[in-house]
Amino acid sequence: MNRSLLGTTVGIRFGNYLFSNPVPMGRFSFVPRSAGLYVVLMPDLSWGPWPFQPLFFGEFGVQREALMSQMQQAYCLKVAAGRTLYVAVFALPEQHAWATSQIKKELIERYRPVSNLESIDAAAELGSRLNNLEKRILEQDAALKLLLAAIGQMVQLQPEPKKRIVGFQPKPAESRHTTETGKPH
Repeated sequence: MNRSLLGTTVGIRFGNYLFSNPVPMGRFSFVPRSAGLYVVLMPDLSWGPWPFQPLFFGEFGVQREALMSQMQQAYCLKVAAGRTLYVAVFALPEQHAWATSQIKKELIERYRPVSNLESIDAAAELGSRLNNLEKRILEQDAALKLLLAAIGQMVQLQPEPKKRIVGFQPKPAESRHTTETGKPH
């Protein structure tokens, strides 16, 4: 699927970035010592001017490998439903490799590829679940502190009030043996 413009081979454009011509995934390999973005594509006649729908935007570089999670790979294959997957590359000079993450984010927001969204949605859902768990833990901690304070109030030993002796009381045993002068009998 080469398109040419005045004899020059043109690649596939996403946003302001010109990617290479799509190549079947089985025949693709990354250029060593380069950095940039890649896009996994699926043939789709409803997309134009090239009949390819982006399924996943990823990064590659000198210091890192181009990785797709197994979940993302499986999702691309599921969406492709037996159609051949293609890959196109947007290479950046090594000194501009820092920009790949920002470009990737921009392309994901614009084209909303299903495999990137699946992982973004999963991350957002996980973040939401963590926030809910933290909130519930804080609520339970507060309830537990109140419960322990209430138990502490109930258990706290109250000094027993002095009982007033009512009625006839025999003299203590010591006083029976002593006389009024304090001498024993």
